[in-house]
Amino acid sequence: MKIILRKPLSVIAALFLAGFLAKPVLAADLLPLVTEGNAFKTQLSGIVLTRDNLCAQMISADRTAKSYINNITVISNALAAPLHLDANLLGSLDQLGYLNVDITAQLARLSRDLGVLSVTAPMCNISDGLTGMLQLSDDIGSMADRILEMADKILAMADNIGVMADRIIVTQQLQNQNIALTQASILTTQKNMLSLVNVTDTATYNVNLQTLVNDGNALAVRLAAVVLNPLNVSTEMQRAATDVAAYAARVQLLNSAINTSSAGSTFYISQDSLLALGNMSVALSSIGTAVRAYSVAINGIAPLTSKTSLRDATRSMLSLSADIGTMSNRILEMSDLILAMADNIGLQADQILVTQQLQNTNIAATQASILAAQTVAIGLFATFRL
Repeated sequence: MKIILRKPLSVIAALFLAGFLAKPVLAADLLPLVTEGNAFKTQLSGIVLTRDNLCAQMISADRTAKSYINNITVISNALAAPLHLDANLLGSLDQLGYLNVDITAQLARLSRDLGVLSVTAPMCNISDGLTGMLQLSDDIGSMADRILEMADKILAMADNIGVMADRIIVTQQLQNQNIALTQASILTTQKNMLSLVNVTDTATYNVNLQTLVNDGNALAVRLAAVVLNPLNVSTEMQRAATDVAAYAARVQLLNSAINTSSAGSTFYISQDSLLALGNMSVALSSIGTAVRAYSVAINGIAPLTSKTSLRDATRSMLSLSADIGTMSNRILEMSDLILAMADNIGLQADQILVTQQLQNTNIAATQASILAAQTVAIGLFATFRL
């Protein structure tokens, strides 16, 4: 379950999918995703929940969502540089953004319907429906993440960013609006689900989570201490990209461990775990702020920097932003999975909502930093023809 709203993981992201699909082998891949998304929206809009069909309807919808995620992943895994962006495909990409909004709106509707049904249906039925709704919410959020992550990869691999810069930024603004609406619908679903549960307590993964918090804060301090100049910009940005990638790998490792544990057991949320999850988003926001400062510094020294160093530094900045966006997703997925598998949601409901609000604020700040850094990077590619 998404206890946190899905962030606009670099809304630039989505538009670069179009470029990837312009390649000969992959040109037909985007339209099938749009068609599949429309079919999924139609499936959700046709669901009418009753006390007898809760589990079956949720399972069927979740299978469709997982299939959609798999198809997106297939496209993402096939990416290879260099990629050429094609403005003709941005319209289809925009449709994917609109579909995310429509799909999450249907999810919010279903959560409200389940809340109404809970008044009259047996608790065992509601429990099954609740579990299915949480899983479906998790997968719909992951669906949006995978599209945006794939787009971030495309940005780093694109060979004509400068040519497409103006069109990219226009599409980016449109995608950002769609993501905000998507987040609002997911939050509505989460709150509706939290209102239906109440159980017990205990803790898990506190040490690992707190270690990541401490190391994330230390990384943010190191990044903020770097002073860029025309002579060191390439090496310092490469070093920063390496450090962030290493930290992102550790976040992914813990995410994988939690996924593995969830296969055979449930979790018991402690307040310390929730605080650590919230603090991880604070550390991530600080890292994003440092990257935003890098973009300002690089933009300032660009006229005095060699073209080779500027190109390498800008590529490193794009790599940094992509890794930070991926980290955002992994942190949110850890929160989602722990909540989805928890036996004491009711006991911790207030703290869950506090953590949710904290993470939403910090993830929004992180994404704003990523967006600013990538916008500067695109401008540099266009201005200096990198």
